[in-house]
Amino acid sequence: MLINAQRPEELRVAIVQGNTLENYKVDVAEAGLTRGNIYRGVIASIQPSLNAAFIDYGAERHGFLAIQDVVPDAYYKQPHSSHPRIEEVLEKGKPIVIQVEKDPIGTKGAALTTSLSIAGRYLVLTPFEDTRGVSRKVEDEDTRKKLKALANGLDLPDGCGVILRTNALGQTKITLNRDLSALLRLWKRVQTAAMQGKGTRLLYTDQDLILQALRDYLDSSIEEVLVDDDEAFEKARAYIQAFMPRSKTQLIRYSERIPLFSRYDLETQIDRIYERRVDLPSGGSIVIDATEALTAIDVNSGRSTRAATQEETALNTNVEAAAEVARQLRLRDIGGLVVVDFIDMRASKNQRKVEKVLKDAMKVDKARSTVGRISPNGLLEINRQRIQQALQLRTHRPCPTCNGVGRLASEEMVCLSLLRRIEARAATGSIQGVRIGLHPELADALQNHYRRELADIESEFQIEVEIAATAGLHRPDEKIEWQRREKPLPPPKSKQPAITFQPWDLASMEDEDDEEEEDFEEEGEEPGGRSAEAAGEAGDAGDAGPGKRRRRRRGGRKRKKKAVPGENGGNIAHESAHEGAHEGAHEGERPRSEPSLAPVLEGPEFMEAPADSFDDEGDEEGEEDLEEGAEAAGAEGEPGKPEAGGVKRRRRRRRRRK
Repeated sequence: MLINAQRPEELRVAIVQGNTLENYKVDVAEAGLTRGNIYRGVIASIQPSLNAAFIDYGAERHGFLAIQDVVPDAYYKQPHSSHPRIEEVLEKGKPIVIQVEKDPIGTKGAALTTSLSIAGRYLVLTPFEDTRGVSRKVEDEDTRKKLKALANGLDLPDGCGVILRTNALGQTKITLNRDLSALLRLWKRVQTAAMQGKGTRLLYTDQDLILQALRDYLDSSIEEVLVDDDEAFEKARAYIQAFMPRSKTQLIRYSERIPLFSRYDLETQIDRIYERRVDLPSGGSIVIDATEALTAIDVNSGRSTRAATQEETALNTNVEAAAEVARQLRLRDIGGLVVVDFIDMRASKNQRKVEKVLKDAMKVDKARSTVGRISPNGLLEINRQRIQQALQLRTHRPCPTCNGVGRLASEEMVCLSLLRRIEARAATGSIQGVRIGLHPELADALQNHYRRELADIESEFQIEVEIAATAGLHRPDEKIEWQRREKPLPPPKSKQPAITFQPWDLASMEDEDDEEEEDFEEEGEEPGGRSAEAAGEAGDAGDAGPGKRRRRRRGGRKRKKKAVPGENGGNIAHESAHEGAHEGAHEGERPRSEPSLAPVLEGPEFMEAPADSFDDEGDEEGEEDLEEGAEAAGAEGEPGKPEAGGVKRRRRRRRRRK
């Protein structure tokens, strides 16, 4: 055992076997460890929904006290049942004596209990539990029976209990009684201090690392204890003389000029404790990642390829990893739930071998632990007692740049987020300017790459945006000063939407012309827009071309002109249509007309009706269409009767257009 106590800010204790670091403890002055301390606290609040209370014991965050951790001696009111609620036994604002069971971690406060325990060299005194037990680390049944007999022979006050530690094995009854007497005197001093004064107070502390290391780890297996400080050496000698007077362990005052830990080549091994990746002798490695809920350990084969088969390679790597995982859990003080992802192995006997190696390696650990079985996915769960905070939490602080995440937001993400926030505030019309202080690297990126966007925001919302490079800021930090406008501006008008491509833009003018030509073809016309009769007339006259007839047909699709009565009671529209028809005939071309009514008006009786049977509001559309329908029908051999197939097709086409 090596004790390095030359620096008042840090006290280190290492247990070395040969040149290999087996256990490592460190006490930092500013770590703020409180586990095992006994306080007089005040009940700050009671939460019936949680069935728990929050206790103010002088720390930054209140501690959490569950109902199952409240002993009957701490009740302020007698409950009505054997399983009371927290509000039935405790009162807000009352004092209470508690002990820290788990140190605060992250955003979680400390876990507290009123079931106090004071640890000695061989015994653990429990003032509020009258049980006599043996540590769960002792697994041999014969040994447990012997220790149980020693515990029953001790003389204890009423209501007190005792638990024998593993160090009590082989000790005499006189030695155990001496340890018990020291614990009882300490408990009386704690009770006296609890009754004096008001408010929160520290009653007992168990944070002397030298005494903890000597009490928990000094046994017959340790041959030498080397101490490099005079005060620590005297404290260690007094402890050994009081509790281990006949011990053969040598206590040595180390006085060489080479530092104690460097003399045994421990500094490099200690530095590797904080690394994420740990190499294995065969070339493989394990990767340790801690989360708030659990610790994940991944086993990688790496360069371990010397075995004959893949199964053998996986087995050898997993066996090395199992022993190293147990060692790293001790060195790093990792507690709680640990999940190990071993390399997949097909043979069940190989899985049982890896489990046995891990369980054997965990036996030397002072913390209680349970080791599960390897699942079909290659995962194994370990539940290790959290004695204190993990070593990395005590010796390291979160990175101020990444806040412990390990990643930084890109320049583009930061700049775009700022632009969105500025635009959102500016759109309200309540600000007239903003001053933003950023890390110099981010400020340069925002000014150089997003200069046009900033200028557009300034001109649109009539504000001033100032970007300042601040050397004292970290990457994620920012200082934003919004300058409010005395009289808010009206919200800006919404921008006109840009013209975008729409699905109906696919329909072109040529497609519409094709549809019109198809309609004329079905009515008995040629693709050029002429009917059979019109084509013959054009051949005789020679001056009425297809282009004019197509224009005439298209002109007939214009809105119908409403008929207006003339002076002699006739129809002006009807007369003008006849005049236009005579003029057109005189000039060699037919007058323009509306589309044919044949597709709409069916039946032979209608087609045979005389022209004067229509009302006066009819125009040239009806007359010309009737004439064309009759001529087309006559050309086919059935005068006055439209073709049924063409009518149905035209109806379907009109439905599709609608």
